[in-house]
Amino acid sequence: MFKPFVDGNESSAIYDLTLENQVDCVSLYGNLQITKDQEGLKTAKALQDFINAVVVALEQENLPEKIQRQPEQEIENPFL
Repeated sequence: MFKPFVDGNESSAIYDLTLENQVDCVSLYGNLQITKDQEGLKTAKALQDFINAVVVALEQENLPEKIQRQPEQEIENPFL
């Protein structure tokens, strides 16, 4: 895993859930199923560890009320 909000443009995954890092934003997208078994517990703890790291990183900063981010722009697929 990466350190949230440090060295942007990194990504990691917990199965089909992608965790993407930027210096001003952390994005989570995809699909994650947490089953009611030992594997599900392991998956849930991995997600919890990541979210806890995000919270700790945010708590260590003097945060503004809201930041201004440029909207994501779609790029035309050059292969079509």
